[in-house]
Amino acid sequence: MKKIKKRATVKDVAERAGVTIGTVSHVINGTAPISKQTVGRVRQAIEELDYVPNSAARNIRKKEKNLVGMLIPKITNSFYSLIASTFIDEADREDITVSLVGYEYSLEKERRGLYNLMQNNVDTIVIAGGSAGDEEYIRPLLDRGLHVVLADRRSTFSNVSSVEFDNQRVLSQAVGYLKDKGYATIGFLGESLVLANLYERLYGYREALGQHGYTYGDQYVFISDAFYQDHVENGYLFTREILSTHRREELPDAFIITSDLIAIGAMKAMREAGYRVPGDFGVMGFDDLEISSYVQPALTTIKQDRVLLGKELWRLVKAGRQGEAAEHVRLEQELIIRDSC
Repeated sequence: MKKIKKRATVKDVAERAGVTIGTVSHVINGTAPISKQTVGRVRQAIEELDYVPNSAARNIRKKEKNLVGMLIPKITNSFYSLIASTFIDEADREDITVSLVGYEYSLEKERRGLYNLMQNNVDTIVIAGGSAGDEEYIRPLLDRGLHVVLADRRSTFSNVSSVEFDNQRVLSQAVGYLKDKGYATIGFLGESLVLANLYERLYGYREALGQHGYTYGDQYVFISDAFYQDHVENGYLFTREILSTHRREELPDAFIITSDLIAIGAMKAMREAGYRVPGDFGVMGFDDLEISSYVQPALTTIKQDRVLLGKELWRLVKAGRQGEAAEHVRLEQELIIRDSC
């Protein structure tokens, strides 16, 4: 069994910051006026040492199990909000409170969110999505005996449970469907690959092209960071820019797009530019949001069962808190055929 890392003490923080133990206490509790420079040194020492204040540390040692933490990329993102809502409902049935944090697709905000949750008496943290490079911030949580469950991504830790969607199988099915519909070239349009699940979708797309006799080309892959703010509007703006800077013959016949909302914005840009969907372009989304069956044309998409994902996350959280071994769950996805391709 792995040895649990020794916790830093208030004395360690004081020595690192070059102040007294009392000063550290005042900074943590806000019980005395302290200069900004001193506060800065103390907070820096706390972060460098991953110090957990005594009140939180006592609760962790007692294994109080009434609060779990959950980080999602963006609270207003309808994909993740349903996962979080389902998870919270499951936890509430067992009188467990969920502390929900949005990290806005930022590694730094994710790091701060993890640290704050660790200070606030949680013994389990669920990370949905997760920024590239966040493993170095997950490791200290494990060293302190906290449970971590990853959602919508593959785990790189053998002792961390995870739930992800099978992007490779469904994308092979999606590319095969587009081939049967007669599309000679298939492109990929979506968000930055900072989230692990988005990289998996691009990888699945690339593998599927080869399986069905297509040749992968970077010229048919369009990636933008703008979608973190407003998926529909920026999907529209990004596609409008693509259409204005590329001739039709330079573009693929069909697009697999990483979000229904981006796809809806993209279809509006295509129609405004005088293209037909389908006809000139085929469009396929991801998520199967409720609105996707109401837009015109109704959006062909890849359905991800977010309710099932939320329930599976809660099951894995319960299992981990009961001392069971880590599990790695892969959920199937479903191609929903409508009118856009």
